[in-house]
Amino acid sequence: MQKLLLTLLFAIPFLIALPQTDAVEKPWGYKGYAGGMFVHTGYVQSATFTVGDLQGNDIEQKIKGPVFGLGGKMGIFLHRNFRVGGEGYFSTCKYGAYKNSCRISWGGITFDLVYPVKKWMPFVGVTLGGGSSKHLIFIEKPQNNMKAEPVVHFSNTLYIINPAIGVEFMASNKISLLLKIDYMLNISKKNHTYPQGVRLYLGVHFYQKK
Repeated sequence: MQKLLLTLLFAIPFLIALPQTDAVEKPWGYKGYAGGMFVHTGYVQSATFTVGDLQGNDIEQKIKGPVFGLGGKMGIFLHRNFRVGGEGYFSTCKYGAYKNSCRISWGGITFDLVYPVKKWMPFVGVTLGGGSSKHLIFIEKPQNNMKAEPVVHFSNTLYIINPAIGVEFMASNKISLLLKIDYMLNISKKNHTYPQGVRLYLGVHFYQKK
């Protein structure tokens, strides 16, 4: 995930070198890019699942609680009302009496339909991609006594479809403030430990328009 975020960030300057086209005469073609970093929060929950202790007993678990995370997004405008790009994020959710942890990392290709209205730019979009969910579950209450605790640690692969809706406010020709809401759907039926829910994103987009 760190490599994906770094790729998104360092790729931005190279987009300036893409061939220029006449945006006035040709509605389709390279018309600039936008990229930025975002923080997000939300509330998620999973289906009930079980883990086993050292004695072979099943212990029921359910991920439920607030999530917090950050990440980045970059997109190329191919039309005044269409951009395509990529994004990558991670979210962390602490849950249960023992503060178990679920960390979700994901990324993918983004497609946005935008509709500029003066300084405002509403948009709807979708991300197609994948990632992983990593879990750390304490079987007993942690004692914080520098001794090993019985835990369960595992990870699962995600294949996602992530619809989103949002709006940008153009503070200037170079900078916008972005607000976005999404709901990431895990389309892998084998992963029952993935928490779903709504996330709210806030961040800054930096623009280079043709």
